[in-house]
Amino acid sequence: MTETISNRHLLQATGLAEKPLHLAQRVRIVLDSEWASSRAGQLLASCLVNLLVRQVELVGTIEILCPPIAALIRQPNGDVPGVPFAQSLVLVASWAVGDRVEVLTPQAPAIAADVTIVIGRGSPGYSGTVLLALGNGWKAWIGACERGPTHVVPDSTNPLGPFLAAALAAGEVFKRGRGLLRGRFLKGDGYSLWSGQTSPRWDELEDGPELAGAGLRPIHIVGAGAVGNGLAYILANSGFADAYVVVIDDDTYDDTSLNRCFLAGHDDVDDPKVDAVAGAMDRSGIGVFKYRGTISQYLVADRTGLRADVVQQADDLSFDIVASCVDRGLSRQHVQGLAPSLLFGGSTLGLKARANFYPNRPGAACLSCFNPSERDGEKMRELEKKLRDLGVDDRAALLQDAGVDPQLIEDYLASPKCGTLGEAALRNLATRAPSQFSVGFVSLAAALLLATKMFQVILWNGAPNRADVCSFSFMNGGLGDSFLGPDDACEWGCQERRGQVDATHGTDRSVS
Repeated sequence: MTETISNRHLLQATGLAEKPLHLAQRVRIVLDSEWASSRAGQLLASCLVNLLVRQVELVGTIEILCPPIAALIRQPNGDVPGVPFAQSLVLVASWAVGDRVEVLTPQAPAIAADVTIVIGRGSPGYSGTVLLALGNGWKAWIGACERGPTHVVPDSTNPLGPFLAAALAAGEVFKRGRGLLRGRFLKGDGYSLWSGQTSPRWDELEDGPELAGAGLRPIHIVGAGAVGNGLAYILANSGFADAYVVVIDDDTYDDTSLNRCFLAGHDDVDDPKVDAVAGAMDRSGIGVFKYRGTISQYLVADRTGLRADVVQQADDLSFDIVASCVDRGLSRQHVQGLAPSLLFGGSTLGLKARANFYPNRPGAACLSCFNPSERDGEKMRELEKKLRDLGVDDRAALLQDAGVDPQLIEDYLASPKCGTLGEAALRNLATRAPSQFSVGFVSLAAALLLATKMFQVILWNGAPNRADVCSFSFMNGGLGDSFLGPDDACEWGCQERRGQVDATHGTDRSVS
């Protein structure tokens, strides 16, 4: 199981060494008393442990030096009453990956660590790489202790800054373990999610308003994989006074999911992805409805238990807010087909995270742009022919290696029928995407960028005025905003549709 958990983050990716440089790194996390007793500090440390333990094989041991402080936050594995904060981090690690990574809480440093991450005030005297990580409000900072701010008060309840700081720190550990061929290590870099600013000086970074106590209109999250997990992780820790989420996904967790799905533990393997995601939000007081299926199936499903006003959205095909966290072109086509009032998307590619806002205006791309539907029918026919050309024994061996029940396929080949389990198994096998590099801190960054844009548009009417696309590269620490123009070959025909809508109001603003 160790090999499968680490499979995705040990695959080749641009800018990383072909073979890992350092395996089984020892990482020390040091919290000073002020940060250990604050919500911001505990969110940062908890998220960091959650990310690091999922770097199986690259991280071998995590040592936590923390004062004896009570837990102030709800951990992603649920509440354990009466457990001190440091011990709750040990339980998070055990829940996430079992005994694959050792987590210790000694009174004093045991042996030298490869990387030490200080949360709070810089502490001299540690050997190896020593990094200061700070996250408060909408801001985060990572780098050498001597370059950091002398004192930052952790006075915000907002999870965005702490979670970004955790992702940055986890990224630095990862880059040192995998080996960096391009880019740079972060030695004194600060970020504002609110404004998109970057600066080595904490005080120059603009902060934003608190999230706690705000209310969100109902949101449909389509896709409960890595980015969907991250968005739910953020929502569950934001302290909203009123929020309601519909989470839709037809898939289950496998072993490889554990390296990047922050709300799933090793006991969740083979369970529906929507279960862990919905459970985390429900425990935090967010109203939630989970649907195991595709968005197309959701539209015609019974939906018993769904809030009445959201039922109306689905019945009328008049969706308000949708967050797309799917990774296939066909699924993105289906989400765009909902034509919601507000549509957001998050994605990853290698060590780069990205979030898009798809405004319904001429000249702006839609989710269908640059995401053509996969040719699933052709792939199924090719696979069916290949299987029929094999002997029964060879066919069974191939299917077993692929994790598919051979009898389901044999039944389908003997009597091909739509809607059967055999047809579904054949389709899943034919359209199964090849394993691609992925790692948890990049997925969390995509969710943070998505949440930032979504909160700014919904709660503050788009303030501050930023571009539609935001991306972050862990390779070089670059954070930037940009715009995305439409695709001339858009399957949804977004520019024609928007031009027609504008023409009905007397003005044709279509874009050729």
